[in-house]
Amino acid sequence: MNQQSLKHYTRGGQITLHNFRMFTQITNRVALAVLVVFLFVSGGMLLATVSDYERYVFGEYVWSNVIPLFNEKAETDFIQPNGKKIKVKYTDIHDAKLIEKVNTGLIIKLLKAIIFGSIAAIITMVCISIWLKRRGQEQTENLTVRGDVLASKEMTTKIILKEGTNSDFKLGNLPLIKNGEIMHFLFHGTTRSGKSNAIKDLLDQIRKRGDRALIYDKGCNLLSEFFQPSHDILLSPQDVRTKNWGLWLECQNAASFDNLAAALIPMSSHLDPFWVNAARIIFSSTAFQMRNDPNRSIAKLLYYLLTPDLDIVQEYLKGTPASTLVSEKIEKTAICIKSTLATYIKSLKYVNDQEGELFSIRQWIKNEKNKHWLFFTSQGNTHESMKPLLTAWLDIAVNELISLPDSSGRRIWVILDELYSLQKLPYLQSFLSEAGKFGGCAVIGLQSYAQLEEVYGEKGACIISALLNTRFLFKQPDPNVARWSAFNLGEAITEEVNEGISYGANSMRDGISINKVETRKPLVSYSEIMSLAQLNAFVRLPGKYPITPVDFIPKDRQKINPGFILREDNEILIKEIDELIEKSEQSRIVLSEEELKQVYLDKKMKRTKKIEKKKKIKTNLVQGTH
Repeated sequence: MNQQSLKHYTRGGQITLHNFRMFTQITNRVALAVLVVFLFVSGGMLLATVSDYERYVFGEYVWSNVIPLFNEKAETDFIQPNGKKIKVKYTDIHDAKLIEKVNTGLIIKLLKAIIFGSIAAIITMVCISIWLKRRGQEQTENLTVRGDVLASKEMTTKIILKEGTNSDFKLGNLPLIKNGEIMHFLFHGTTRSGKSNAIKDLLDQIRKRGDRALIYDKGCNLLSEFFQPSHDILLSPQDVRTKNWGLWLECQNAASFDNLAAALIPMSSHLDPFWVNAARIIFSSTAFQMRNDPNRSIAKLLYYLLTPDLDIVQEYLKGTPASTLVSEKIEKTAICIKSTLATYIKSLKYVNDQEGELFSIRQWIKNEKNKHWLFFTSQGNTHESMKPLLTAWLDIAVNELISLPDSSGRRIWVILDELYSLQKLPYLQSFLSEAGKFGGCAVIGLQSYAQLEEVYGEKGACIISALLNTRFLFKQPDPNVARWSAFNLGEAITEEVNEGISYGANSMRDGISINKVETRKPLVSYSEIMSLAQLNAFVRLPGKYPITPVDFIPKDRQKINPGFILREDNEILIKEIDELIEKSEQSRIVLSEEELKQVYLDKKMKRTKKIEKKKKIKTNLVQGTH
């Protein structure tokens, strides 16, 4: 046997002997306590049930077995049951029927005492064993002193129902918190993790309740399962079932045109803000100028925005803030601006505002009587070109919602699954922070928090995340994203128990040492998030409720509608607009990098001269005062 094996042998033997000694030490004391209880109960019963006369007769019976051994003729004054005394030989007492009868009764009472004493002893032993076991568990269990707690779905449900804070919504058979919908939802998980299935379960209950909903549906998945043609409204310019959107019905003042331009043309980290701001100004000014034109149309608006003839545009925008941005004097700058503009407004070419009754998102929001759902959809292969328009429409909706009168009973749901697939919604943060008092309820679905950061930036994503109070966190295979999910589930501050065993050649050294150390640990580890099964999630509810694991049951849903029905467009008009767009985009390519750089430097120089001029005027004023 080598040295290492000898150490293992010795260690195993010492631990085994130590455990055996500790076990026998406790068992001996438990046995003593059980014996005391047995004697106390049995003796007490005998004292309580056996009469003085029975004890007297039993005593005489005992003497009748002892005294005749020494004197067969010995006699005693035996007391009869009636109290009279008679002279009786001890040898006659042993076989007397009275003695036999009394002894039989005593034996029965003795057996009863033994039985009850044994029952009491067993109960005592069980109780002591359970108490010692619990005591041992208490000493070795980690005790949560602060922080979050993990509990089963049944336990959390019991807490919610006991407090009476449950709403009429349930997800994964877990009651949600009453009015928690106006504090918004986050569904976060990788593809095929069950996120969309959970949102569909929520939509079933929203429909049953009769609430209104605005649904962004990339890929037309929800449209095929929830859209009711006779009841709901669709905004999807390339779908034959769409409502025709009225731009000037939607925007009726300068501010609303500015807001539309901001949503349609996002600020880019790759471009100087000047180009984006200039493009926004040209768009909003042109659309605003056209508001009173009896022959206005989106096609006409696109013509003025995209025409390469700057004279026509400048004449139309004369007297507006945009007139200087389309001047021939800064032709190269104007070309770059119009090129930026063309990139984002080309989605408008699919909007038909010359046929049928026009639809306004703002008017739909204001109409408290309708219970319709409003769908915003796009096909996967054309989504990128439709993204600016979809973003603008949704931004109009959330902006108008927070302009409604306050209402505690109103509920309008905004479902934004795959939020990252849109451009930045300028009013989303305001909507999330203020919508509660107007009855707005947001449901945001993300595959990864990193996608939110990519669109809204680090601070913007953090602000949005902070306003989503009910969180369903599904599987995440990436460790970094899984860590973010685990971080969202909080941490537990526990008193962690460290148990040590000491042993030696002398039994006096044997013993167990227990130390408690306060530690901080994530309540759910990121590896648990990574290994979650499909349709399983951890839930954080608003308020002081435990973190709860839930599982969803997949449903076989029937498609009640085609996901997409292609609409026939005016090909001639589309072709004309495409040619204008192509010219605008090519005009930027024609400019060399040095020319673009020169345009930027000229613009920067003009800005510097303006700043220096202001400083000079300020200096002259200061000197004049002295």
